Parts: sequence; structure tokens; C-alpha cells
Amino acid sequence: MERPSELTYALNERPPWTHLIGLGLQHVAVMCPYFVMVALVAGAARLTHEAAQSAIGFAMIAVALMTILQSLRLGPVGSGYLCPPVVSAIYLPSSLAVASSFGVAGVCGMTIFAGMCETAVASLADWTRKLFPAVVSGVVIIAVGLELGKISTGILFAHAAESGDRASASFATAACALTAMTGLAIWGTGAPKLFCALIGTMIGYAAAAVFHVFPSSFFADYAAAPAFAVPNPRFLSFSFAPSFAAPFAIAGVASGLRAIGVLTTCQQMTDASWRRPDMRNIAAGVRADGLGCLIGGLLGSPGMSASPSLVSLEKTTGAASRVIAWSIAAWLVVLSCLPKFAGLIVNMPRPVMAAALFFNGSLMLVAGVQIAVSRPITLRASVIIGFSILAALTAPVYSQFYQTLPDWTQQFTGSIISMAVVVAVLLNALFLLGSWRYGQVRLGADSKPVTSASFDAFFEKQAKDWKIGADDVRRARSVVDAAIDDVSPNAAGPIDVEVASDTFDLKITLRYRGNLPPMPDVRPQRHMLEEQSFVNGLTGYLAGLHADQVDRSAKGDECEIALLFRT
Repeated sequence: MERPSELTYALNERPPWTHLIGLGLQHVAVMCPYFVMVALVAGAARLTHEAAQSAIGFAMIAVALMTILQSLRLGPVGSGYLCPPVVSAIYLPSSLAVASSFGVAGVCGMTIFAGMCETAVASLADWTRKLFPAVVSGVVIIAVGLELGKISTGILFAHAAESGDRASASFATAACALTAMTGLAIWGTGAPKLFCALIGTMIGYAAAAVFHVFPSSFFADYAAAPAFAVPNPRFLSFSFAPSFAAPFAIAGVASGLRAIGVLTTCQQMTDASWRRPDMRNIAAGVRADGLGCLIGGLLGSPGMSASPSLVSLEKTTGAASRVIAWSIAAWLVVLSCLPKFAGLIVNMPRPVMAAALFFNGSLMLVAGVQIAVSRPITLRASVIIGFSILAALTAPVYSQFYQTLPDWTQQFTGSIISMAVVVAVLLNALFLLGSWRYGQVRLGADSKPVTSASFDAFFEKQAKDWKIGADDVRRARSVVDAAIDDVSPNAAGPIDVEVASDTFDLKITLRYRGNLPPMPDVRPQRHMLEEQSFVNGLTGYLAGLHADQVDRSAKGDECEIALLFRT
């Protein structure tokens, strides 16, 4: 690992304690707006004001524990990066639904189940690239953004309807908060830009005071709350709601996909020599993310997930030291014991809450679009995106129709997210059938010399037709050119090259008569068959080619070398 010059505090460096305290507080300030989701779920579960305050306190403790767990390297658990979580919007729609039907017990039980599902994703990290490619992951995040927009506007319109003649005050308060968040995000610089959501929320509180839209019990509850108190766990209970298994499983998988992306960013940011993702490390990080979500369920918190905004904060400040995780955890534990602070979140004016969720949902929607189009958009990708989003939008528009279907279908049709994920995954799985495309070229035909230039001309045309990325083309071409140059002296005749691609993998196979290149300093195992030892010797040779996977064989004078590149 090479230390990037732009980092102020690299991964394993320890900042001075004064900086450590400030950097930890800075992260917590970005986290605070996300705790509004705990208040929403507590309201849906009909918790008392005191229990809701304790729920927010325990959510802070859960985030603290997950931040520490992710920063450690405990064998198969923990990435060792500063990758703090937040209470995630991915889980919000399902948590609100289960809270309304089964109370806080259902939220706790199903969040634990979702954490288990995400932990399972860690073991399938290498498979997710085909089962959940960029286009499917993008659709999931787009759906989360749409669902947040639906929830936020529902909160605002419901509050306006309850306000009667003062409905305009609700819209004015929401507009002030949203305008502040948006203006600071676009035109702000430095700290105002970083904390646009937090500052916008505070401006929303001020607007709520001007327009008199605070909850009637806001000031009385604030005055009654003690200055210091440990969160009370008496509200905790647990139950499993089978009818919500599919939505929470989908949320767990989506959270795992999000963690993979965030952890990949952490690897890039902290290693100047980074070339490709370390999937073993990412799997350990996703496992920690899932276990952290499970711990959150045990503490009564809705689902949590790694936060891209906090990693962006690290990149902006240049402070990526994992030691900062301890400062973040300490601040969260202190705040969890301040009921007056939790009360400000529990009694957040509904128009301000709606503005915060709408702002977050808008950013998530655009982030989903960026993920979906991060790879070349083929006709298959276009169909997946278009069909999934249009089908998902029918869930809220034609909800009455879906309610007439059998009960078991409600798990898949009850929300925009569930519908989008089901359609996108099924279409992607269907389109994987017959997705491999092949091309062949013979080098050295008609007694012409074998040269890599002939392969390059053929490969450039195939790559253009198949829309393979330029970086992947350059990497594969340099590797295969080197292989051709080293193999050609050992070939007794022409070399047949087969190129195959399924948009996820690029496989290039060289077949020829002759010998595999001799390998110096290779000691085959004593009990290997002759062919096995010959092939084993080639392993070290091909390792220098930087292919992601090598398959090779030598039967008599029939030689084959297959190079697999993950694109």
C-alpha cells in the first residue's frame, strides 16, 4: 500500500488528540440528520416520547459500535478502514411498514434478519458482479430515492392537511429548509457545503418558529427531558414477521451492494498504488456492515449501512485515519445520554423532516442514475432500467389493484424498492442466458510470421462492437501481446486466438501446437503427473501477466492458455 500525498492523515496514522476530537465531531454532525429516520419509525411504532428518545440513543450507540467494528481487522470481519455507517434510507420504507403492523418488536426482529442477509452477501462478493451488476445496483438506488420522495411528500401533505387554514405555513417551512440545503450544496464552499443538510435543518427549525409549525408538545417535552440519562431498554422486544421477509432481505442485499461500492472507494482513496478491488477485504467489510446492522436490530435501531457522504467527507478533509473511528464512537455515546438532544430529533417539525428526506432522496436518485450508466448502456441495460423503473412506479399508482392479488405477493409489490429489485434481478438473470459473444482469429496463417499487431487490429474491432471499456481493452491487449510474443517461439505453426465476452468478463484463449514456455526455477511437486507439473510451472510465468484468472493445459503438443479479465 502506497500513501497518497493528498491525505493529511493516512489510514494508520494517528492525528493529534485535538484534531482527533474535532474530526470525530465533524463526522457526527454529518450523521445527525439521518437519525430523523429513527424518529419516523418510532412514530410509526407508536412509541411514547420517552421510549422514542431512548430509541435514538440506542441508535447512536449502534452506529458507534458499527463504526469501531468496521475500522478493525478481526479475521473475516472488518475492513480496517474508516467507513462509518448511518441509519440508512434503504431500510426506511420496510421499517415504517412493519412498525405500523407489528410495532417495535417487528422492526427489531426484521432488522436482525436483514443484517443476516447482508452478512450472507459477503460470502457471495465475487458473484454479485454478475447477479447485481452496475445497472441493477443503480436501479436499486434509484428506487430508494423515489421511495424517499414518496415518503417525504406524504409527510408534508399530511401535515398540511392537518393544519387546515395554516397549510401554507407547512409548505413555507419545508421550502425554507430545502432551499437552504440545496443552496449550500450547490454554491457553498468548505464547512457550509459539507454540512449543508445539518445547517438546512437548523434553518428549518428557525422557519418553523417563525411560521408556528412546531408540534404542540415540543417545548413542554424539551423542558421535561432530563439533561443526562442512559437510554432505557424497556421498550425493546423482538418478533419475526414472515410477511415482511422479502422486503427486508432485499434491503439487506441492497445495503451489501452499497457497502461494496463505499469500501472500494475507501481502498482507492487510501492507496496511491490501487489498481483493482481487494475482494477479500471488501467481503470482510460487508460482513462487518451486516453484523453492525444485526447489532442495531438488537438495540432497537432501524437498519444501518456504510455512508458514501462520510467517505466523501474524508476525501475532502484528507483525514482517512481509522483512529478517528474511536473519536466518532465517543461522541455518539456521549450524545446518546443527552435526552434533550434526542428530543429535538423526535419532535422535529414535520415539514423540516419532509425537506430533509426529500433532499436525501433526490441525491440518492441521481447517485443511482450515475451508477446505472457507469458502464456502457447496451440494449439489455436499457430494457432493465426502463422496465424496472416503470414497473416500480405502478406500485404506488395502482396500489389498490395490487392489494387484490394474493397476500404473498404483497412482499414484492408493496413498495417501489421491492418491485424495482424483483423486476431488475429477474430481467438481468434472464439476459445472462446466451450473453457470451465469440470471435476468432488465426495468427501466422499461410506461413506468415506470428505478430501481436494482427491480434491488436482484430481485437480493437471486436472491442468496439461489444462496447468494452477503453481501460479494459488496453489492459487485455498489453497482457495478450506479451503472451503472444513469448509463446510464438514455442509454437510449431499458427496460433488460434479466441476472444469471448459477456459484458462482465473478457476471456482470451490461445491454442497452438508446440511447447509451453520453459520455466526457470520451478520445482514441481514430487507426486505430480508429468502434465500437471508442466502446467504448474506455467503458473508463475502467467502470474506476471496480471490476468484475473488463468486456465491452461498441455496435452502432448496441443497447448492452450486461457486468460480471464474481469471488466
